Formats: sequence, C-alpha cells, structure tokens
Amino acid sequence: MTDLKPVEIEKARDHFEIYDFEGQGKIDCKDLGDLLRSLDTRPTIATITKNGGTKKKGEKMLTFDEFLPIYSQVRKEKEQGTHADFMEGLKVYDKSENGTMLAAELAHVLLSLGERLSDPEVDEIVKCCAGTEDEDGFIKYEPFVKAVMAGPFPEEAQ
Repeated sequence: MTDLKPVEIEKARDHFEIYDFEGQGKIDCKDLGDLLRSLDTRPTIATITKNGGTKKKGEKMLTFDEFLPIYSQVRKEKEQGTHADFMEGLKVYDKSENGTMLAAELAHVLLSLGERLSDPEVDEIVKCCAGTEDEDGFIKYEPFVKAVMAGPFPEEAQ
C-alpha cells in the first residue's frame, strides 16, 4: 500500500505506460531511473539500484503494482540539495568573491564529488549550463546552479 493520492497514482500510471514499450503491463528495470525522473523525482544511481534498477536491458521486469511502492518511497526521500546548498558549496572556489569561479574548477568538482560523472557528461553539463567563460576562464556560477536545478527540460516544469 502507498500513501499516494489517486491523482498521483494516475499520473504514475500514465508515465509507467509510456515506459511499457512492449504493452505487457511491465517496464524493463533498466528504465526505472528514467521513469522515476519523469515523475519529478531526483533519485541517485544508488537509489535506483537499491530499488531494483538494472544496467542491462532484459535482466528484470517490473509491474505497475511493484512500481508504486518504489515511487512512493523515492518521493519521500530527502531532497538532494537546494539552490542555497549548491551556492554555498561553490563559493569555496570564488577566490575574488565576485560570483565567478574557474570553469576548470567546476569541471573538476563535477568529476570528483558525489556520483561520478564521465568526462563527456561533464563537458555536456558545462556546455549546456555554465554559459560562456570570460577571457580568463571564469564563469558565473549562480546561473549554472539555476540551470542545473531547473533540470533538463525546464520549459516542461509545472
């Protein structure tokens, strides 16, 4: 049993059906993270794995009734960080105290802290969210934090 409201269950069902590519009432557990993220949650890779997510297609399937308690639990988990948390963390790299940091230091932070990202992932995040570097290699980090917090499709946020 879950503590989800009927409207939340219906939204979850709609999203679940999108990821039920075969129309069999099941999703591949490889898609669990994507499904959860489509429902406005931000699970870590560890959370997805803990809840049955797999790395390879076809390893495990999940029914809607099995998915609902997972979705309910993931919704309850602590937010992964706030705008203020990220701003405070990046201020450490703001040597001039002017709202900027070296783009190279931002890339280093993304590569070395939290869940590990690959070089191509970091390049894509910096390219999409950090804006342009000035002639000395600095970026303004507040717009970066706002862009990352908005998610990959901010125009779809409700």
